[in-house]
Amino acid sequence: MAGRKSYGQIWSAAVFLILEIAAILMLTGTGTLQDIWISRASHRTHALLWGTGEKVRNYFTLDEQNRALADKNMELMKAVQSLGQQALSFKNGRLYDTATVKFRMIPATIVKVSRNSQHNYIVLNKGSEDGVKPQTGIVTTNGVVGMVNTVGKHYSYGITLMNTRMSVSARIGPTGMVAPLEWDGKSTDGAVMRGLPLHHEIPPGDTVWTSGFSSVFPSDIPIGITQKSKLVDGSTVEVSVRLFQDFSALRYVIITENLDRDSIAEIEKEALK
Repeated sequence: MAGRKSYGQIWSAAVFLILEIAAILMLTGTGTLQDIWISRASHRTHALLWGTGEKVRNYFTLDEQNRALADKNMELMKAVQSLGQQALSFKNGRLYDTATVKFRMIPATIVKVSRNSQHNYIVLNKGSEDGVKPQTGIVTTNGVVGMVNTVGKHYSYGITLMNTRMSVSARIGPTGMVAPLEWDGKSTDGAVMRGLPLHHEIPPGDTVWTSGFSSVFPSDIPIGITQKSKLVDGSTVEVSVRLFQDFSALRYVIITENLDRDSIAEIEKEALK
């Protein structure tokens, strides 16, 4: 019995040894397959490392890319203003003259902007050495942002449209009605137009533009879309406006200077004498 048990153990050990040798031979014979697996694993590791490195590089170059985009937006706004003036010149039977462009535009980056009070402000990274002056407009291609009040050498301070002390002369699309547009005091993309006459129906969905009846903002900058209307004191209409520019997502702006502002101010001063 003991001999039979010993024989079984020897046979089991022999079988195990044969299987081990077979496994080693198989691994040796399939070296190419192992190389492929190792190569694939290596490539996956390299791809992961390169992908992570590319994301890091993109993160650090994002600001530069956004600045380039802001410059392109400024050029687009200039082109839109030029086309608007060109259309007006043709309508009046005159040839277009580039000298009629009245606004100078300066791209700027927001250093700080407040959004949590009734008197919100904005600080920009451009100042007098960059040509910025007080009482100039702050806009984006999505609408009006605010107005510069105080200018230092390298920075400017202003109030935003999200400020109860600021209003913008605005025009409603096809109707052409003009009224002050003000922040609704509640949301980051809401405004109201007050004092509109009763005899015009104002349907939701009309585009609201800057009117041009201002020495601060160029005309025909799209501001937002009309929403609901309501009667006020039985005599005027108030229209809510959803702004194109959401103040919760704001980084780059354009400062607009009316090059004829001093001449306009001089004429107004003479008229008041």
